[in-house]
Amino acid sequence: MVRILVADQHALYRTGLRVVLQAALPDAEFLEATDLDSLMRGLQGEQHIHLALVSLNLMGSASPNVIWDFKRASGLTRYVVISTEGTFDQVLHYIAEGFHGFLSTLQRDDEIVESVRDVLAGRLSIPRALTPFGSAAESHRPREAPPRRSSVQQSTFGLTPRQKDVLTLLADGLSNREIAQALHIAEPTTKIHVSGVMRVLNVRNRTEAAVLARDLIQTSAIDPEPRSKPRQGKTKPRH
Repeated sequence: MVRILVADQHALYRTGLRVVLQAALPDAEFLEATDLDSLMRGLQGEQHIHLALVSLNLMGSASPNVIWDFKRASGLTRYVVISTEGTFDQVLHYIAEGFHGFLSTLQRDDEIVESVRDVLAGRLSIPRALTPFGSAAESHRPREAPPRRSSVQQSTFGLTPRQKDVLTLLADGLSNREIAQALHIAEPTTKIHVSGVMRVLNVRNRTEAAVLARDLIQTSAIDPEPRSKPRQGKTKPRH
């Protein structure tokens, strides 16, 4: 049974979030925490917590590296930040430190459910409204992209077929070794492709590449299924 811990100081929000998620995940068990102490007790309990949804307000002034306190309490739990406000770069900072996603209290119920399912499935999740591509609603009107990523959408279509395969697997959080195994290519070759993807997308690291890849998959800009041929017998990795 999946166990989800909702940590927020406001009983009304905890209850509302639990009701929404329980309707979509009826087989899940939900626990609540009202402060950091009760959160840590829940993580250290005998029953494993699969997902912890932690309010940014509850963490107070704690920096993103508070994730290591959480992981020391329960290393296999996946952690998501809940907040009303946050920029794309701020959220990426939390992801880079080890959080697995970000939930905005302004998101629709169906978006929250989708995000939770993504994180439980092992993927990263960030509200599309915070990404450089914006929300689906915003796509119907012109918007100015951040200067540093102004060419991201156009340059995506300059990716080679193999780079698109690599980008799709990056979106699922796979390491270079796992990508190499999935595509039956050498790990050094994978590193070259990952570097090329980050250069084309004009991103700083693989975390940003993974987040943008998820957005591109949702907008059908790239194929969500990487092309991979089954390995027959003992063959050398293809480059």
